[in-house]
Amino acid sequence: MGRMNHLTLVTATSVRVKSWSDHGELHRLVMGMFQSASLPGEPNEKRAASNILFRVDEAPTGKVLLIRSDIAPTNLPRGAQTKAVSWQMPHAGAAVRFRLTANAIRRARPVTPAVKRGVGISPVDDVADWVTNKLTGALDDVTLFSHDRSVVTSGKSALQLDVVDGYGLVRDPAALQSLLRVGVGRSKAFGCGLLTVARA
Repeated sequence: MGRMNHLTLVTATSVRVKSWSDHGELHRLVMGMFQSASLPGEPNEKRAASNILFRVDEAPTGKVLLIRSDIAPTNLPRGAQTKAVSWQMPHAGAAVRFRLTANAIRRARPVTPAVKRGVGISPVDDVADWVTNKLTGALDDVTLFSHDRSVVTSGKSALQLDVVDGYGLVRDPAALQSLLRVGVGRSKAFGCGLLTVARA
């Protein structure tokens, strides 16, 4: 696993976005920032191959696009900032607070040739249970203190966003690092899955 990861902040005032609720548009915007980065993988695998994740945060000055990637973006708008940050994981037992933007859904039946993808999925009512299960092995004693659910679009269909803030105790630093790097859950191409942590 790479020793470095790249965090990029892009303010809303530095980019042209028709609709911040169109996460298909945001996906194209984010991937455009890596246009000349020679990303590995096939065209439809480039995001996953470099673990490019993003989410939209609300700051006092407006919306901010937070991007995490293995490779530094190469086509940033003016004013955007990228930092290469070494992985310095909290030790086992350390208390941390976290934020996760996720697509908290549950599939009612498995995908088979007779069952189309997207059929039989439903929103999760108990988000705390869903988050705890997703973070199992990385964090113990997960407690949520904030949850906001909204519905945006992937450009083709409705997309449920669950933004959660919580606390937990580090169980396995390596498992936590893996989740920070590859993301949590589905729809990672559309602004879901990015997990961030800080010492509590």
